[in-house]
Amino acid sequence: MQLVLFWGLVIIVAFAAALAVQMRMMIGVVLRRALRAWRPELEDPQKANQAVLGAAGDNPLPDDAEPWLADTVAHLRTTYPNPLSHLRTARRYSVLAPIVLFGVLAYGRIGLGAL
Repeated sequence: MQLVLFWGLVIIVAFAAALAVQMRMMIGVVLRRALRAWRPELEDPQKANQAVLGAAGDNPLPDDAEPWLADTVAHLRTTYPNPLSHLRTARRYSVLAPIVLFGVLAYGRIGLGAL
């Protein structure tokens, strides 16, 4: 019975990790497309990524940030607050879930002898 619960937990945590990575990718794609529709000069993927990461961060932009970046980040933060909040959550879980998965697998190997 313990092995069934263990493997169930492994599957749930692995699914959560995969879902977090998928959410990061999909939200990033949607926000970059929204930026291209708003401002066509943001066709450059590096500029669009820089704006999305700047908007998703909790810290304010530095004072010496480029003007286009400050305008774009302000636009993203006012227009898309919910997707940015989901992106922050997905970033957090995509870092934590693999660590939890490793801990569960270590417990299964050491504590249960499952592997």
